[in-house]
Amino acid sequence: MTDWRLDIFDELSSTSDHCRAAAESGADQGLAILARRQSAGRGTRGRHWVDPGGNLAFSFLLRPAALSPLMGALPFLVAIAVHATLSDLLPSQTDMRIKWPNDILINGQKVAGILIEADSSDTPWIVVGVGVNVASAPILPGRAVTCLGAHNAASLPSVETIAHSILENFDNQRSRFEKAGFAGIRAEWLRRALPLGTALAVSRGESYIYGLFNGLDEEGRLLLWTEHGRVLTFVAGDVLLTG
Repeated sequence: MTDWRLDIFDELSSTSDHCRAAAESGADQGLAILARRQSAGRGTRGRHWVDPGGNLAFSFLLRPAALSPLMGALPFLVAIAVHATLSDLLPSQTDMRIKWPNDILINGQKVAGILIEADSSDTPWIVVGVGVNVASAPILPGRAVTCLGAHNAASLPSVETIAHSILENFDNQRSRFEKAGFAGIRAEWLRRALPLGTALAVSRGESYIYGLFNGLDEEGRLLLWTEHGRVLTFVAGDVLLTG
């Protein structure tokens, strides 16, 4: 298990930027940075992650001996860890799912996102950023967003407690991956993911391809069943719910 060290700040521009600077300065694996508010949080594909305060924003540092094979499995390991943590905070009937590869949705609305950055120098590092809408959901044009508080009338734990739980669940999934490989992780991710047959649109270049979610291949690539009866494979791309 990793000896996690959670440093807490009242405000940072970006927990991932802070963690990345620490990595480049030689910080050890296990550093985690939490900000009670971010002024310039970042999401995937250069999007700004809006943080009005009261939500979870934290990043953590990994120092693998080599980026591969961990890097390929990492989006799924972190997604499972976040999903497992948030599931314990909500009523059992809550429909919370993972959208490929690592967005967490409640009733089709995004509640959490994950950003992974890496450096492949002689001392490689990976910074994982996690954002969870706990107390409030930002208004994002064209995006359906929610927060944990909208689905749980009881009091929620502190953001620090949620962060520690995610780190513990991540350690468990990483250990499972290192002992038994990706197959078990793939099966666990699919159990928590959107149902097969969910209508999706996946970006390819400047356009979107429409089809039905058809699972993952053995390497974690998205499979999309198209209207022409073909199954297309995606290594990367923006994924939208269309149903």
